[in-house]
Amino acid sequence: MTILPCCHDLDAIKRDRFELLSAYLDGEVTPEERQKVLCWLQQDDGARVLYNRLLALRQGLRTQSVSSDCDAEATLVGVFHCLNRRLRLVAMAGLGVAAIGVVNLLSGGAGTGHSSWRMATSTPPEALQIALDRPAFPIPEASSAMSTDLGNPIESGGLPIDSEL
Repeated sequence: MTILPCCHDLDAIKRDRFELLSAYLDGEVTPEERQKVLCWLQQDDGARVLYNRLLALRQGLRTQSVSSDCDAEATLVGVFHCLNRRLRLVAMAGLGVAAIGVVNLLSGGAGTGHSSWRMATSTPPEALQIALDRPAFPIPEASSAMSTDLGNPIESGGLPIDSEL
């Protein structure tokens, strides 16, 4: 019976294989590791595909030319251009907020006018009195008669008073 490795073990195997192939391409392997890699390349199609990908990547990085004529002055101009554009956007947003505030003040939004934005002001204590004898919504009256169910008196709420529950 063959026991298959779990997926964490497979990931570790793939990672180790990748690192060993990369070290092989860089010439940083021992003779035993070199033999192991050569055996993989002869027998395993997946290892060959990975090796060819790494080889193409390595050759692409070597052949890609980096322009040595990078002008420091042009780079600085580009950086400051981006910073100035960002500063202008922040300034425009701040001016927009300030303009909205001014329009709100001029339209009476923050004053004591009849606007929906009016601030709460203190009112005389008489206006805040609560009428206890006149509730805001009707409250049903409790029945004075107690009904009985199987000898247990029931309150108006419908629950037995002497319940064995």
